Amino acid sequence: MKRIFIFQYHFYFCRRINIVYVYPRIFFVSKFHFASLDFESILYRISESDEAAFGELFGKFFPGMLSYATSFLKDQQLAEEVVEDVFVKFWENRKTAREIRKVPFYLYRAVRYASIDAMERNKKFKSLSFEEIGEAFTFSYLPQANSLINKENCLKISDAISQLPARCRLIFRLVKEEGMKYKEVAQLLDLSEKTVENQMNIAIKKLVDTLKTDFPEFSAYFFPRKN
Repeated sequence: MKRIFIFQYHFYFCRRINIVYVYPRIFFVSKFHFASLDFESILYRISESDEAAFGELFGKFFPGMLSYATSFLKDQQLAEEVVEDVFVKFWENRKTAREIRKVPFYLYRAVRYASIDAMERNKKFKSLSFEEIGEAFTFSYLPQANSLINKENCLKISDAISQLPARCRLIFRLVKEEGMKYKEVAQLLDLSEKTVENQMNIAIKKLVDTLKTDFPEFSAYFFPRKN
């Protein structure tokens, strides 16, 4: 599988879900929604070399993974190469895709290791703070009911999320936007599960306080999911 294959999916999904690039953010403005992907089905199809299924997975995770890689590398082009390489390797090893049990955690962990490897190769390796990671991790809010929230309100919610402290923002997005469990986020970020839970509580309280006037009907979204 060549890199051009990845770029074909990149542009295909830019058209399909109408991604509007506002650097350094990526805003989703569409009725096409990935949150309810059936990972078991997707992985089975990918293992059978179904390119459309691979495209669905790519479309869901590429923007967030790119933002995460950029937080390490501070280089957009290098981050794109790292994330694309992760997807290339995923496709090359697609026959074993059905063995993956935690898709978001699997992909983000792969990006983390690949980013660290890239920093070491480019002699850019250093220990990153949550503030540095969180500042670059600016993946926007995508509601579960796009038909009920217009573009303007999506941007308001994204702005509220962006105002969270860096650690809260990073953890909130991994849990709420990428669907990771507290335990998975704790493993990914080398934190205790209790720390992740506490940071989620802080994030949720701040968001509810900020948005309760404009979006009272959506406040339930911000309460912690059971992990």
